[in-house]
Amino acid sequence: MSLQPDAHAPAVGAKSFIARFRSPRLALTLAALFWSGNFVAGRALRGQIDPVTLNFTRWLIAILVFAPFVWRGVRAKRAILRREWRLVAALGATGIAAFHTLNYFALHTTSATNALLVLSVAPIAILGGAALVGFERPNGRQALGMAVSVAGAAILISRGDIETIYSGGFNSGDLWMLVSVAIWTAYSLLLRRRPADLPQDVTLAASIVVALVLLTPVVALAHATDPAVFGSPPVLLGIGYLAVFASVLAFLFWSFGVSQLGASRAGQFINLMPIFGAALAFPVLGEIPGPPQIVGAALVLCGIGIVERWRLTPWR
Repeated sequence: MSLQPDAHAPAVGAKSFIARFRSPRLALTLAALFWSGNFVAGRALRGQIDPVTLNFTRWLIAILVFAPFVWRGVRAKRAILRREWRLVAALGATGIAAFHTLNYFALHTTSATNALLVLSVAPIAILGGAALVGFERPNGRQALGMAVSVAGAAILISRGDIETIYSGGFNSGDLWMLVSVAIWTAYSLLLRRRPADLPQDVTLAASIVVALVLLTPVVALAHATDPAVFGSPPVLLGIGYLAVFASVLAFLFWSFGVSQLGASRAGQFINLMPIFGAALAFPVLGEIPGPPQIVGAALVLCGIGIVERWRLTPWR
């Protein structure tokens, strides 16, 4: 049985792979899972590679892995890429170059708990941004679902003790995460402007090239990382995960989900990241989820269910 991709699916390269994920909810769930691992790997590598070099290396390997599958599509769509160069440049600058670099900066000075808690406000930011630019307007039930899922994320990440997180106030890492949330909002809304004749795999590849061009002079001038660190197997394994799973696959899944459900509804799946983060922490850190984690996870899933049950009302 062959699956026929819709107008938003990739035209070449990754077509057969993405077409198997006809459920945008499954695609967004996998993107959230892979990005949760990004926080684990980023935290583990923070003392060995500086944020800009880590992000540059991640995407350099990603484009090398991705290129054999997409170069024909890029060549075939080069006229469209020239037409949409402003959009491609904006996507590369926001979602690839800036967002993840700021995340790695944040993980140097704040805990993963605080970073994920700040990130949990992204769905609200995306919803507000979508309403501001006239894409869509939430109804009362959607607002309720978002509030429930964010509350669940807060309980999950804080382990039921929110005052402990805020007793010391925001540090510089928390502020970096707030900036990165704003950048991610812009990226998610920009994805809505991707024309149907520009496949998502071609868009991703071109965006990666833009990001690498922007990051190259910073890496060259900084010289902040000892090249010898790249001979360490754990470092190579971590970067490999970031390049393949948290970069190429996660972004393709996210782009597909946003194109099918819209930025605001897709943004709700970001709140799955604390759940996956807790699950990944068990084998890596030996942490056993307690009652707060279970309650928080249930609320996150409930909130997403409310948003998915009642769709957003078109802006009129």
